[in-house]
Amino acid sequence: MFEVNGTYANRKGEYTVLEINPPKMRVRFTEDGSEAELKIELQARIWENIAAEYEAKAASRNARAARRSAVAAANHYIKVISVPAIDEMNFPGWPERIVMAPPADNDIKLQSGDRLIFYALETQTFFAVATITGDSKTTNPKEFFFTVPVETAEFFPIDIDAVSSKLDKGADIDSVELESQPRFKRLRLEAEEFYPINEDDFELLAEALTEVAEEEEDAEDEEDDYEEDDE
Repeated sequence: MFEVNGTYANRKGEYTVLEINPPKMRVRFTEDGSEAELKIELQARIWENIAAEYEAKAASRNARAARRSAVAAANHYIKVISVPAIDEMNFPGWPERIVMAPPADNDIKLQSGDRLIFYALETQTFFAVATITGDSKTTNPKEFFFTVPVETAEFFPIDIDAVSSKLDKGADIDSVELESQPRFKRLRLEAEEFYPINEDDFELLAEALTEVAEEEEDAEDEEDDYEEDDE
């Protein structure tokens, strides 16, 4: 394991191996230049533990860097859906927490980490904030009750970050101004389309929806407290 002129470490600090004479070796510590005779077997166990700690810290740093990179590279979209029965939060893909990707010839290419704001055509409201959480899988859209004229499509898993309890309780289209989509309310929108927006617009909508969700939660808590008092 150890080699002459190799650099290792124990709990005292880093050292360089000067000479190996089993079962001991002579080393020089980097910090103060002192030398010592150390048992090879004991130092091997210590070094293995320290090396494992180094690897764990490096892996943690890499994971944090990857998360920061994913956040920095995330795209932001408005996802348009159609729900004929507006009193029911039920439309293709919602129960399974998935979204269908645009066709392959579309300029928009979804990826893990992208952020979505859901918009309902019938109520003209933004009602949910979501994040794509993984890679896509290809399957028949009919498995998720999509009625599109294709046999296969790509689907991405999503997590719901905030949602209004009812479609018509979300953020009304007339209550927001989108810098990156200034004509959004005048566009001929179609279900299952994605419209890119900038991060500022996304955060504006996400904040509005988070406030709606929190107000609804507070109202439900008050109602529960009222019912308990009646009992």
